[in-house]
Amino acid sequence: MVLLCVKFALCVILAFETLIGCDAQFAMRRREEMMSPLPFPTCRADNIDCLRRGLRTFMFLMNTNHFGMKSVDPAIIDSVALALPEQQMSFFLRRVNATGVNWTKLVERRFNLEGGRSGVLFNSDLHVTAQLTMEHASRFVPQTVLITMDIQSVESNITYPWSIQQGIDNEDYIVIGPERIAVRNKRTPSFFLQPITKDSVMLDQVLQMRPSILEHFSNEITTVLMQTIVENFRKFASMVPIRYYYQYYVDDLM
Repeated sequence: MVLLCVKFALCVILAFETLIGCDAQFAMRRREEMMSPLPFPTCRADNIDCLRRGLRTFMFLMNTNHFGMKSVDPAIIDSVALALPEQQMSFFLRRVNATGVNWTKLVERRFNLEGGRSGVLFNSDLHVTAQLTMEHASRFVPQTVLITMDIQSVESNITYPWSIQQGIDNEDYIVIGPERIAVRNKRTPSFFLQPITKDSVMLDQVLQMRPSILEHFSNEITTVLMQTIVENFRKFASMVPIRYYYQYYVDDLM
């Protein structure tokens, strides 16, 4: 009886290990199927020209929802708000449609920053359409128009901590930590309002007198887009082994 119990226990253990092994092999085969083919140039982290070509490929994969990544061109943002309490005014952009992020340029790759962080500097030209509403304490009815903005040469400085982890398939993967994004407008966004009404004429005058409103909207929109790009790369890096897109030594990868 004892011998039968021992044999039964051994059979259960062997069956369990077999299932785990099959699951691992299946996961590895699935990952290999997903990896092939991957149209990436394999770049050294300090080869800026190669990285720029890689960015173009990444943008293409991102906007085809590869690996479940989120498309960002065009990007739809629900709303952006700005309150000016001293002037008793509030501004809202709603149903924001932003295009052009696909052609974001990689300006610089940065290494060994404070706290062991790494970073990239992007430059983007964006085209934005939205519904603009201004609320003022002296007016009962808000003023609403359609706005079209051209955001040119907006810089995004993105920094992040990182580490390398080995997966169940014995491949190395990059793990991206929480990012910091600083956006700078190199020039004030240009804009026009429509239709031409008393409200649009008044809003045009307000925006001309307060370009910081446009710069605020530009910064907020750009930040949202860059956050999406970073999140997409975080997902990509967790699924694609480093060797498929980097020629690297661990010490100089990032």
